[in-house]
Amino acid sequence: FDGYIRPDHGRMIWGEKGRYGYGLYDRALGATYLVGLWEAISRAGK
Repeated sequence: FDGYIRPDHGRMIWGEKGRYGYGLYDRALGATYLVGLWEAISRAGK
């Protein structure tokens, strides 16, 4: 795969107020999910 990956569809957690775009916690959580998926795929290929 030679494209971009990004988290999609944020949610309000830990008392965040809804606003346009993604909140700070949402971006951190999405990045963590992507790292976990990347690691799982890498380990499955070994």
